[in-house]
Amino acid sequence: MQRIFSEGLNAQLEKGLAPCYLLSGQDLLLVNESKDAIVKHARQQQFDDKIEAALNNETKWDDLFEQVQSNGLFSQRQIVMLNLPDALTTPQQKQLAALLAFSHTDLLFILHAPKFNKQTEKQAWFSQIEADTTVVNCQTPDISKLPMWLNHRAKSMQLQLEPETIQFLCYSYEGNLLALKQVLAILQLQYADKPIGLNRAKEVVEQSAQFTPFQWVDALLGGKTARAVRILNHLQNEEVQPVVLLRIMQKELHILLEITHQPDRVTLSEQPLATGNLRTEFDRLKIWQNRRTLYQQFVQRHTYRKLYQLIQDLAELERQVKHDFSDTVWLDLVRFSSQFS
Repeated sequence: MQRIFSEGLNAQLEKGLAPCYLLSGQDLLLVNESKDAIVKHARQQQFDDKIEAALNNETKWDDLFEQVQSNGLFSQRQIVMLNLPDALTTPQQKQLAALLAFSHTDLLFILHAPKFNKQTEKQAWFSQIEADTTVVNCQTPDISKLPMWLNHRAKSMQLQLEPETIQFLCYSYEGNLLALKQVLAILQLQYADKPIGLNRAKEVVEQSAQFTPFQWVDALLGGKTARAVRILNHLQNEEVQPVVLLRIMQKELHILLEITHQPDRVTLSEQPLATGNLRTEFDRLKIWQNRRTLYQQFVQRHTYRKLYQLIQDLAELERQVKHDFSDTVWLDLVRFSSQFS
């Protein structure tokens, strides 16, 4: 078994096709790009026929077996693309093992497993193909790995992104590689062969109207309530789930608590938020440089009473969303946003 990341797939394909590929992860962009890359190289090797099936309780296994066997009679090279569920039942594992047993040089298997772990590796169906399988990691890179992924993607597009630009784009599009890909395409059209600084990147992000929950947070931290409300309206129209906003804001308020923490108990709720240890806390929490100013702006405007109130209001909003299924949640988010000015 060979393990690679999706960004290394093309280089591996140039060396030749493996008998089987297993794409592990749920990132839509990475999974689809990996599938397309493998199919493209397979086409060049005369794999002209392709079948695709989702493995579930409705799978017509007899049809799959017939298609795989009948194609061999006509010496036609075939791609078999199978989309696995999160967890295979025991009967599904047996059927899959029987199907994979037909593997030969004119049959290329591409499997997509949203979840692939040690337990899956021990299952019989995988054990029988393990030696000939390349496992491609298609997990969405987390915030610690995203800058490296973005830098690799930018270089492949011949984009010259400055470090601050990479930080800004990573923060703005964390968890949304599809939107990040679109922004990179726009930057490529406008600034090919030119260094792309922070201002140029911000301008493109604004023009693309691809507002993200992180931009809503930035507007609030900076005290730009009108902009925050405008972004909220856009996110509502895009049918972003309110719980996503609540989770991100929960993380931000936790950071604010961390960076303004004092060894001594706060005795006056109207006491301004502490600013003395900001630099130390920024370094400890590894806060990106281009975001530190936003946190400083919030801390300079507000008191401990205000921060505690925001935390309580956020908890109430979460309760409404989870338990009351309130249809006024977007209006409540607007009211919540107004408290940051």
